[in-house]
Amino acid sequence: MMRSLYSGVSGLRTHQTRMDVIGNNIANVNTTAYKAKNITFSDMLYQTTQSATGPNTANGTAGTNPRQIGLGVKTGAINTSITTEGATQSTGNPFDLKLTGEAFFVVSDGKNQYFTRDGSFNVDAAGYLCMGSTGYIVQGWTNTDAETGAIIQDSVKPIQVMSEKNATYPAAYTTKATISGIIDGNDDNLMTENGRIMNVQTLDNRGYEYNLKFGIKPVTDPTATKMRDVQNTETLYKNIPTSIYKVDTSTLTFKYKDATTGVEKTLKDSDAPELMDQLIKDVWKAVNGGTVTGITPNHTVGANDSTTIVDLAAYLNANQTLKDKVLASSDLMQKMKNLTVTFSGDTGFVKKLPTIDEYPISGASTISDEVVKKLYPTVNTPAGATTEYSGATTSSILATEQKYTDENGETVTEYKFESVAADGSKSPISVTKEQYNDMLKLIGFGQKDDIVNMYTTQEQMTDNNSVVPGQYTIELIGMTDSNGANVDITTLKNSGTTKFTAVYDTGNGKFKSVGGDGNTAFTLNLGLLGSEFSNVSFDMSNTSNLD
Repeated sequence: MMRSLYSGVSGLRTHQTRMDVIGNNIANVNTTAYKAKNITFSDMLYQTTQSATGPNTANGTAGTNPRQIGLGVKTGAINTSITTEGATQSTGNPFDLKLTGEAFFVVSDGKNQYFTRDGSFNVDAAGYLCMGSTGYIVQGWTNTDAETGAIIQDSVKPIQVMSEKNATYPAAYTTKATISGIIDGNDDNLMTENGRIMNVQTLDNRGYEYNLKFGIKPVTDPTATKMRDVQNTETLYKNIPTSIYKVDTSTLTFKYKDATTGVEKTLKDSDAPELMDQLIKDVWKAVNGGTVTGITPNHTVGANDSTTIVDLAAYLNANQTLKDKVLASSDLMQKMKNLTVTFSGDTGFVKKLPTIDEYPISGASTISDEVVKKLYPTVNTPAGATTEYSGATTSSILATEQKYTDENGETVTEYKFESVAADGSKSPISVTKEQYNDMLKLIGFGQKDDIVNMYTTQEQMTDNNSVVPGQYTIELIGMTDSNGANVDITTLKNSGTTKFTAVYDTGNGKFKSVGGDGNTAFTLNLGLLGSEFSNVSFDMSNTSNLD
């Protein structure tokens, strides 16, 4: 009984030691360069209560093993992790250093040298790099070869990072700069007015910083241009398109009755994708007045109603290719007698009539004359036209958001519509509820079916086909000082030294030249701006082009 108690006590004592080690590790979780500990166990002395015996051939008995009773556990060793790296993290102190791998810093207290992995350093009053915790001076190699500049690995000495010699340095202007990176020929910003913007910082001889703003654009043939549409959205609406159509943007739901069970089910795209894709097109075609075998149209624009496919077999028989695909991929058609297509009744506005088999439909359902005239007070309706309006507008519509709290404490949002005349004067507009909802949809105030791009304008742009492959213009387009104020670079522009052409190999995209054959850099004559500036050479040999 006593042996078992002593064994249990030894286990408790040893595990107490283990908890002490773990607790110490946790306590030092934020200690710089702390060396974590771990413990190993070993068993204790064994007590033999009966010795082993050998076999006895005389009486025919076998041997027996000894009987040994373990007396518990003890601490085998407490190991220290000497060179394991900790997590890398920014401290904000430029003198804090971290070692990678099995290495140590050498520090000295003035008499003796020590090894440590604690890299929390500061600089003392004499300019020496030292430990922040003990003040020991950090040691290192300080001599360099006069010819090669290589560090001479001799005896370590105190490292003085700040001295009277290097504490200050006179201001000097920038004379050289390097531009690196990839010019992506597919970057849309290259085709903007100023091209892809690049900023480079330089200094004058007083130490003041300046920002040079460059624009990078493809080299193009200036005679090759084309027009492109630009979509515009405004809160104050002007130059609205002359054709606006109120169209059906319904979500279509297909349901059928299972011929076997009689249960109504919803036909999903995953059930028969080939069938669904063609059905949607044919339903819109039938509703728009087209003839589709097997489909009987019965739908009003903006209504939550349905169209019934009376004869699914007839519909499939009229399209043998579709029928073969459906029957080959699914037995669903064997269970279906007919389909009912339900329209959600959503509507929206577009500027271009879709084709007869496109979603959404248009038919004769256009925005009402009253709403159009409220939005565009001076439009004229062409004789015999029901879907198109033309004429110059001299007024525009301003929508003002208004919020108030109702009797239930809920916030309600409404909009006040005003007509803004050419002279800027405003007058209220009275609209019906239907017109109000139409106007909200039309001008896009967060409605589901809003029109995002209100009107289209055209602008002249360089034809992409005229771009010269592998050639880009880099031009200085502006310069600001450290306060963000613009610097007048008129003199520099008048000198004709602000625009340069960079050339790249069209096969592999490697840099070839800039500002002329054989040149790896271009020079910006900033000295023309004043004696405080120097001409700056910009090396572009580390750039490449990707088309």
